[in-house]
Amino acid sequence: MRLDIALPATTDELTTRRQVIIRLLFGSGIVLIGGLIAAFLWFVIARPVKVLPRGEPLPPFALTDQRGNRLLDSDLRGRMVFISLMHSRCGDECAEQNRRLLELRQALQTAGRLGSEVLFLTITLDPAHDTPADLSALAGQLGVDPQSWRFVTGDPRDVKMLVGGGLGVYYTEPDETGKLYAERRTFLIDPVGNVRTSYPADGPPLAIALRDVDLIAREMGSQGAMRLVYEASHLFVCYPE
Repeated sequence: MRLDIALPATTDELTTRRQVIIRLLFGSGIVLIGGLIAAFLWFVIARPVKVLPRGEPLPPFALTDQRGNRLLDSDLRGRMVFISLMHSRCGDECAEQNRRLLELRQALQTAGRLGSEVLFLTITLDPAHDTPADLSALAGQLGVDPQSWRFVTGDPRDVKMLVGGGLGVYYTEPDETGKLYAERRTFLIDPVGNVRTSYPADGPPLAIALRDVDLIAREMGSQGAMRLVYEASHLFVCYPE
């Protein structure tokens, strides 16, 4: 009977094996790094997923709406909110803003998103004058319902803290005719209470506002791997033009 006995590898053979393994690992690492770089460049250039920037959270507040009911910031959670700034004596100065907001409201209502996904909130910049009754009359003039569009007033200091401190909008006290200066803008808040974007004084352009609602809805509804993709989109600043 013949017995085959394996002889131990020589030093040269062991060295050769180690070199082969090192080369294989090095080559695999190069391929992996190259793939990651290619994926990174594709993501940055192609931007397959767009997101709106995440701003600061809306600060806590407690104000009074047009029906005399208390409204807390927590009452708005779970839905997107378009926040506009005006007052009952705004007149023609707010006409275009109101027109655009009503146009947007109608489009959201037609799409079945008003109330269920999106709310409107108007904060008076003249809280010392505007009572809930004044705001109720304003809402009536615009023909909007209090379930989906709240108009709020309150202590002038609380309004200043919310509008000036939270939203960063400067405004002056009104004169005897109700005229005031304000860096008036409309803001879009996401369902968790973060400021995501703002629009000019004349109000949100319809197509852009509807796009922004879709972007937030898709992001907030993402799960699993897609959630990571959205976080990467924030990291790589994949914002819409």
